[in-house]
Amino acid sequence: MDNFLRKINLVKDITIELPVSKIDFTEKFRNNVDEYDLGFVPFEAFQSSKNEYKGNIDGSAFELKKRRRLFDTNYSFAEVTGSLIERNEKLIIDAEILGFKKRMIIIFAFIVLFYLIFIAGMISVGDDTFIFLPFLLIHMSIMLGIPYFIIRRSVNRMAYDLERDFHYWVTKN
Repeated sequence: MDNFLRKINLVKDITIELPVSKIDFTEKFRNNVDEYDLGFVPFEAFQSSKNEYKGNIDGSAFELKKRRRLFDTNYSFAEVTGSLIERNEKLIIDAEILGFKKRMIIIFAFIVLFYLIFIAGMISVGDDTFIFLPFLLIHMSIMLGIPYFIIRRSVNRMAYDLERDFHYWVTKN
């Protein structure tokens, strides 16, 4: 399943090289990321903080995700887990951006099951119900396609923002 998610761009691996030591990066990470558990937090949009990310870091591994803001239209579903490796006075960050969570399988399975039952009901009734079949298939593709494109965009945007922000953290004083 993991390979399939990588092929359809719902999971992405990135590598970022920074000219900084692991200790300095860890300090900058803690300054720019609020320490939180990445689980579901109700009313997260109402919590105030100047930091854009929430997550935690310990030694040579980290995890983070974007903080939800009130009235924010950028859907940020992606979570990042990564490792820090220091080589030749450079820090190499290997990160995996995960946009698809296991619990989404239940939702997508329920949607597909609903449409299959509806199509089977249309076929069993017979008569002129085949006229509605193309419209139902188009509707099903939209209902499954929109979440896919939103999640894929979230993963790509997180990859871009993460690389940009890490470089900014290192270069700013």
